[in-house]
Parts: sequence; structure tokens; C-alpha cells
Amino acid sequence: MVNKSSRELTSRQRRVLQALEAFVLSHGYAPTIRRLGEELGIPSPSAVFKHVQSLERKGYLLRQAGELRLAGPAAPQASQVRVPLLGPVPAGWPREVFDLPGESVDVPDWMVGRRAANVFCLRVEGKSMIDAFIDDGDRVVIERTAGANSGEMVVARLDDGSVTLKRLRREDGRILLVPENPEFAAIEVKELRVLGRVIGVLRKY
Repeated sequence: MVNKSSRELTSRQRRVLQALEAFVLSHGYAPTIRRLGEELGIPSPSAVFKHVQSLERKGYLLRQAGELRLAGPAAPQASQVRVPLLGPVPAGWPREVFDLPGESVDVPDWMVGRRAANVFCLRVEGKSMIDAFIDDGDRVVIERTAGANSGEMVVARLDDGSVTLKRLRREDGRILLVPENPEFAAIEVKELRVLGRVIGVLRKY
């Protein structure tokens, strides 16, 4: 939920927002955390990420399907849809399939649309997707699907039965599950088993 009572920016936050706006105007898409740090001359990704979080809280930025977007004035609180909360799903090293705790979570209706019966949330563990603005402890909103396009973020089951959250890439006949953090390696799979694709991200501050 956007904090409407405090939208005033610090000088550093204003500089971060201006750098984001300039990058989007030039490239047509938002930079990764590391690229934004390079643009600002800030070597620490965690420091940049904290500024981005502050801009999200104040309503200047939002995320749609895991991608950062510039936002206008904060919109009214959307109606909510309750969907199952499963998890956790590793955004790091793959591990056994997620638990089924029987919990649920409220998701904005605009994020789910008519897909409510086919949507669930997963709690993220790990930092392999940090450059896609998905951090440890976040909840990703997943649409159940057996297929996905190259470039989409997916929850996939590996050959050994473990699951992982990564970005799907198809290159020269290869199937790769790619992290959004250079500290982690891509995973190549012989057969793609998609459990769902990311359509949104929820964060509690």
C-alpha cells in the first residue's frame, strides 16, 4: 500500500528517480539494480535497492509482472482477491517442491483479472532475482501454466524434482533458466517443466 502521507523526496531519492526516468526515455525499459547503480555511480546494489524501495513506498515507482515501472500519482487502493499462498520457492539454488501450508493472501484485483481461479502466490527465498526487483521474503503472484515465452519469469520444476524461480531463455536450441544476479549461474535443462509464470510481486514493508 502506498504511503500517501509522505511523498516528499530526499535529494538522493530525487536523483535516483531522475536517473530512472532518463534511462527509460532513452532505452524504453527500466534498468536493473546494478545498471542503475552504474548510472548513479553507486557501487553497492543494496544501497540502490533501498532507494528504489523508498520510491515504491512513496508511489513514484511500481512493479508489474516483476518489472519496474514509473508511476504517476498514487492510485486508490484496489479491490482485493484472496488466492492460495504456497511456498517457499527458491530464488537461489533449487530445492524440493514447495510446501502447501493452506494459507491465503489478498492480491489486487487488477493484477489478477479474470484469472483468479488459476492464480496463487509463492513466498520467495533467496536473492538470485534481485536485479528483477524480487527480493528474499517477497511474494510473487503466479499464473498456473504449462508453457511460457522466452524472457518470462517462471517457476520451473527441474529434472531432479526440485523447483526454482528464474527467467526463461531459449537460445540456439538450448533451454536456460537464468538468474537476475551475476553471483548465480544459469541452469540448462533438457526438458522444460513450467509450473507457472510470474504476473506480479507483493512486498510488505
